[in-house]
Order: sequence, then structure tokens, then C-alpha cells
Amino acid sequence: MELVVKPNDGTQHPVRILDLIAPRQRLLLWLFGPEELRKVILWFANHPTAYRLRGVVRVRIGIWLALRQYNELKRQLAEAQRPWWRRLFQSR
Repeated sequence: MELVVKPNDGTQHPVRILDLIAPRQRLLLWLFGPEELRKVILWFANHPTAYRLRGVVRVRIGIWLALRQYNELKRQLAEAQRPWWRRLFQSR
């Protein structure tokens, strides 16, 4: 399984909200492609609660990743603000 990371341009949030509000309508927009993909899409369309759960999980993962990045940036900023002589002579 390959993890693809792409920059967030702010367009993903409305899609995630749509996953929660109108899962069936959103899924039925994607009824094309290979037979197996259509079967999965139709299954999710017939089970909107499962698709809503998927949306909730995606939102939670997004929040978790954002918090990780925030904490890392906060740590880097704190490290950069320390006096140069402490950064130079402190053993790790």
C-alpha cells in the first residue's frame, strides 16, 4: 500500500463535509470505471452510515496530522530560539 501525500489547497474540506452530510449523492457521482470499483461505490451508496464513518475517520486523521505538524514546528521554533552556545555545546 502506497501513501500519497499531496499539498492541501483548501478544497478537500468541503468534500469531507459532503461525505458526512450527503454520502449517497456524492457517491453516485462516481459511477464509472471498472466493475469492481462500481460495486464498492454502490455498496457504500447503499450503506451511507459506513460512508459517513469513512468521512469521520478522514477528518480525524486530518486533525491528527495537523497536530503532529504543529507540534513539530513548535519544537523547531523553540530550538531555534535557544541561545547559539546552548545549541552548540549541548550533547544529545
